[in-house]
Amino acid sequence: MTSFINTSEGNTIAYNQIIGKNTGIVFLSGYNSDMHGNKALYLEKWAKENNHSFLRFDYSGHGQSSGKLETTCFSDWYQDAEYIINKKTKDKQILIGSSMGAWIMLMLAKRIPQKIAGMVGLAPAPDFPKLLIWDKLDMDNKRKLIKNKSITIKNEDGSENNFSYKLIKDSLKNLTLSESIYFNGPVHLYHGMADIDVPYNISIKIIKSLKRSNNVKLLLEKKAGHRLSDKLQLKKIIDIIQEIKTEI
Repeated sequence: MTSFINTSEGNTIAYNQIIGKNTGIVFLSGYNSDMHGNKALYLEKWAKENNHSFLRFDYSGHGQSSGKLETTCFSDWYQDAEYIINKKTKDKQILIGSSMGAWIMLMLAKRIPQKIAGMVGLAPAPDFPKLLIWDKLDMDNKRKLIKNKSITIKNEDGSENNFSYKLIKDSLKNLTLSESIYFNGPVHLYHGMADIDVPYNISIKIIKSLKRSNNVKLLLEKKAGHRLSDKLQLKKIIDIIQEIKTEI
């Protein structure tokens, strides 16, 4: 059953949580996605069957939470994540970050490492407004983006996402790969080599940025795209979680 919590920033965040005896798991969804995606629901079902606490939620402007996507940005979504993790979870958690959720995951590793036992990045997309949008535009298209205040990007599945100039400006204040990420726990990344939305070289950049941890792994799947949501891929995510459980 969906519950709601009011954050210190005045946002109302929708969330679903189950309580178990084993290590807590937090799912961090991607941009313009919500807590009802295939991966979130599949992982929740597995967590319930295996007596793990599990938390999934909608960022501001997403799903059932307050706000609008076009008027919120990364700083809002990160604050939502940190707030709800601090308020609703006990002890250290395993974070599962999908696409943009992995960006939030890495920020959490920098700011509240005491709450994190291990991390799993699924097609991770840290710093994506800069790396995948702004840096690829020539000066004319940058001027158009600033003038129009947004840009539309087509995804590999044919859908489209609209990204505001506000989001891009805000992302420049929240870059994670521009400096080292100090984290002691296990980190597993899973990326499709056929991902045309977020190229797998970004996972390699993450590995190079991570310091201190002696347990950083990258699984590449040659024909996989960005979603990582078919039956075999979902099972692989569970295998990764099972492996991390033996490492924390």
